Amino acid sequence: MKNNYFILFVLCCLFLFAKRRDGTKRPNIILIVADDLGYSDVGCFGSEVATPNIDALAKQGQIFTGFYTAAACSPSRAMLLTGTDNHIAGLGNMAEHVTYFPQQVGQPGYEGYLNNSVVCIAQLLKDNGYHTYIAGKWHLGLTPEQSPAAKGFERSFALLDAYANHFFPDTRTNPFWEDQHYAEYPNGQYSSNVYTDKMISFIKQDRADKKPFFLYAAYTAPHWPLQAPPSFIKKYSGKYDIGYDSLRSLRFHASQAKGIVATNVQLPPLPAVKGELYEIADRPLLPWRSLSKEEQRIEARKMEIYAGMIDNMDYNIGRLIRYLKEINEYNNTLFVFLSDNGPDVFEGNVTPDKMNPYSYMGTANSFIAYGPQWAHASSAVNSFYKGYSAEGGIHSPMIIKMPFQEKGNSIITAFTTIMDLAPTFLDIAGGTYPSSYNGNRLAPYKGASLLPLLNKKSAYVHDSNYVMGWELFGRCALRKGKWKITKIEPPFGKGTFELFDIEKDPTESHDLANLYPDTYKEMLDAWKRYVKDNGVIMAEHL
Repeated sequence: MKNNYFILFVLCCLFLFAKRRDGTKRPNIILIVADDLGYSDVGCFGSEVATPNIDALAKQGQIFTGFYTAAACSPSRAMLLTGTDNHIAGLGNMAEHVTYFPQQVGQPGYEGYLNNSVVCIAQLLKDNGYHTYIAGKWHLGLTPEQSPAAKGFERSFALLDAYANHFFPDTRTNPFWEDQHYAEYPNGQYSSNVYTDKMISFIKQDRADKKPFFLYAAYTAPHWPLQAPPSFIKKYSGKYDIGYDSLRSLRFHASQAKGIVATNVQLPPLPAVKGELYEIADRPLLPWRSLSKEEQRIEARKMEIYAGMIDNMDYNIGRLIRYLKEINEYNNTLFVFLSDNGPDVFEGNVTPDKMNPYSYMGTANSFIAYGPQWAHASSAVNSFYKGYSAEGGIHSPMIIKMPFQEKGNSIITAFTTIMDLAPTFLDIAGGTYPSSYNGNRLAPYKGASLLPLLNKKSAYVHDSNYVMGWELFGRCALRKGKWKITKIEPPFGKGTFELFDIEKDPTESHDLANLYPDTYKEMLDAWKRYVKDNGVIMAEHL
């Protein structure tokens, strides 16, 4: 009799082990990345834009208010998928801009694609029994050897380049990749709709084997050109007639009311001139009241389209969630939502013309971007925007909903980074990070798993001695504990490093270098070590 019990026990253990090995007990992972979304652009962070599906994830999960990315698209995506610094991973600069900086051309860490010092998280998850999918923006290489397929994604439908028309992309200049080959785009269909269709089809086709999946939902919204289905734009008709100045103030106070921003923080005045992605322009940053009625009408329309893009992206996230619920996979899924960097300041066609009349704004026939005034409103509490090492370029909204989590809606203020996500995904999959891959020695992770924080086993991921640095277009920053040094050219900065207490001064309004000279020196020394350890080749801004 005892032998029978023992045999039954062994069989049960073998069964459970087999279940673990084939992946049915491990959670799915869905990583949702918005392109150039501002810190205050979703409802749970203070926006008036309708994002009920994103907000629902926040209500069931956690809101992260101390999450940091890189200052632009491809450097962030390199850090996201490799768990280490972009200067190590091959995107020390954006591939399309390295040629502007001769000292970086051909140097290690500036290849313009994921190099052999790193391994993409999709490759590791695939090796650990996961299906791996991507739909949306890649921006980490244009050739087959640099494609999603070469980096571990079993199924893909990806824009290889930085941006494209959302309805009729020219695949000759903005190539798409599907599975193992270059692909055509289904012209006339809207990007977020197409990507979501692909995501659902990938999951559906592999359901039979019951393996877990990793889905990288890399939406290209709300990156310019500003285009959206007309019904989504119409929802916001007249909404932004209040202007960008008022919207910035409303967003700021809404974020305070939601506990995203401390009540003692003051909204600083705007700068006098416009900032661009690569340089600071000498054109004035005009207040709303100084615009003519026609200029206000055009500007408001830009923001209506931008809001429509976000609304449509949320609608498509809802489609994905509904499908997962239909197939009983929603509860057993880890969801992560974030933006790759701050809002973009590009303006495109500032005013409509014969080729781009007002009535065409937001359609496939137009090419519109919303410019720095609206970007300041999207950043709200944060200073500046994409391309800058200031908070507006690198401080991103993030939401995480754990598997089987139903009650959340809590705010986590701990300092976290985009490099923490790859280690988190590998941890939840039960994998380990190798020292080498395909014969190449790997750089170690600079991020750390968020699971102890998410499981409430720890109050933080990184202690006060942890250092994160940034450098892009000659704009630099370094964070250690509550302290941050930031270097931006005048008039937005002093052209030298300034010292800020980010916990008390998230708007980076008060330089404390003279008040805390020892801390300032410590931070400068840490910066020098960061440059050396990560192979940073300094560049003057364009």
